[in-house]
Amino acid sequence: MANFDPAVPPGGEGKITLKVNTKGYQGNVRKSARVKTNDPEKQTILLVLKAIVKVPITVSSKHVQLYGKGDKEVSKTIKIVAELNKSLNLTVIDFTLKNKLKYTIETVQKGKEYRLRFTSIPDIKENFRGTLKLKTNYAEKPEITIVIHGRFKPRNIPPKAQSAGIKKEALRRNASTVKAPIYVSSRYVRLYGIKGTDISKTVEIRGERNKSLNLTITEFNLKDKLKYTIETLEKGRKYRIKFSVLPGNNRNFNGILKLKTSYPEMPRITFVIHGRFTKKGNNDR
Repeated sequence: MANFDPAVPPGGEGKITLKVNTKGYQGNVRKSARVKTNDPEKQTILLVLKAIVKVPITVSSKHVQLYGKGDKEVSKTIKIVAELNKSLNLTVIDFTLKNKLKYTIETVQKGKEYRLRFTSIPDIKENFRGTLKLKTNYAEKPEITIVIHGRFKPRNIPPKAQSAGIKKEALRRNASTVKAPIYVSSRYVRLYGIKGTDISKTVEIRGERNKSLNLTITEFNLKDKLKYTIETLEKGRKYRIKFSVLPGNNRNFNGILKLKTSYPEMPRITFVIHGRFTKKGNNDR
């Protein structure tokens, strides 16, 4: 949550207040916020908040994921540690996966630290989700809920031998796969770099061998930000487009270049172009 002064007069000061809801967090927490300004020298400012959230009970993970093939046991362990100067007692009040897995609670340090181990039951070949709920003697944290996810695949079964008729049908399907009439190496052009340096990217366009390909520019909305050149590598078939940022451009931008083609199967190609620039030596990300 953020509150801030939307305008700051020249030479004046403004205030930005950031609030973080720490519910559900424990230990080290890092949050960030990006501030956009109209200052050409500092268009973006990164604010970082760091905190240590102290909790009465630390749980190494409240989500347990058990993945396997179902042919052998899979286990995961979490730690529960008391952070207050009083003894911690745990009691299981609900467990919804009795037929899917088993658990054990080991006392590492009486009243202080416990180890909770989940183990899948062999021959389980299905996905499941459930919970284990623990009651504590801490009024500050009376209950702990552990969410468990299980993903188990059946054992690998060798595929049956296909008949000659099935093989021929598969070959016919593969042979009829539709291929794009025009190859484009990338429809997204990302021009990222340091302000004041030469930044460029190229893309390639290739048509079919037995059919001439012609290209015409129909729209380009970044004339004041960058330039482009279209180089013919193979007449009527292969082209290279080079995008270069104009010298002195320091502002981030988004735009497009649209091409009309001579192929009715693919009458247009649109390139989406992004420009992102940082000051030299700036470590903000």
